[in-house]
Amino acid sequence: MPISQTLEAFHLEQSQIARSVFDAGISRDDEAAVWRAAKDEWRIAAAATLTATENLRNIASALLASAGHLAVLRRLLSPPLSQDQLQLRCRAYSKGAEKSGSSISADKADAIAKFILEWRDPQLTPWLDEGREPTTAELSATTEALALLIAAQVAATSKRTLLAAKQEADALALLTAKGWRQKSAPLITQSSQLLAREFMHKTRFATGTSPQEVDIACGLGSSIILAMECKVTNDTTNSIKRVNDILKKTSAWQTHWGSFVRTAALLQGVIAYKDVGRLLEAGVQVFWSHRLEDFSVWLDQNQAK
Repeated sequence: MPISQTLEAFHLEQSQIARSVFDAGISRDDEAAVWRAAKDEWRIAAAATLTATENLRNIASALLASAGHLAVLRRLLSPPLSQDQLQLRCRAYSKGAEKSGSSISADKADAIAKFILEWRDPQLTPWLDEGREPTTAELSATTEALALLIAAQVAATSKRTLLAAKQEADALALLTAKGWRQKSAPLITQSSQLLAREFMHKTRFATGTSPQEVDIACGLGSSIILAMECKVTNDTTNSIKRVNDILKKTSAWQTHWGSFVRTAALLQGVIAYKDVGRLLEAGVQVFWSHRLEDFSVWLDQNQAK
């Protein structure tokens, strides 16, 4: 869909404003407190994993007790791998098992242990290559390195999570203040399930494949629903992933629902304009958290008569 110069200029300016608002969104003291807490938490977790695995000599045994140790172990790899990356490279790995901390089968534990030992960073685990017990200094260095690595990721995610929760809460509060009525349904299979001036939070739309979750669904009347995704991004790399997620859902919804579902994105944070442009070209209605009143006006203008 062609983008007018006026619309392009508007969203380019808003993406720059959003970056400034995001930088000021949480104080330096708040961010420092999150960082310190994350370091302390993961220093303890890293030490516990080293103890449970007998300093990495018996990884499988530790995983039989709890796959939660993988949150630490996958950061020992060279390079460290995300959950999705590890799942691609090691089929025995399960994100769900890591998240729940549940035990896993002996076969899977052995396969994962073998993968970790093959991919580990030798600079973090020199004692394994030399066939000896680690020194106290080596264990301290490895524990601290893991704590710093994981805390950096956790701190960035924590800021985004805090702002994302507020972003959704503000949008829901706006709808309530406008007199819209909230409904609840685990799955939308018919557009008539959501009438004009009704909305749902964290529901799912049926598609031709698997259902796709939407952050906020708004009934516009005449069986038309606005599916709005709320996205807060830390940086321009992160924005690519968030926008890809919106576009994937948009495609699935358009294929299954046609014009009965319209897609919108409520954006906040550091977002490259080229990614905003991808949304506009796909026909996604773009709103900004720092201009939430635009969303309110749009709803009024797009209610079916």
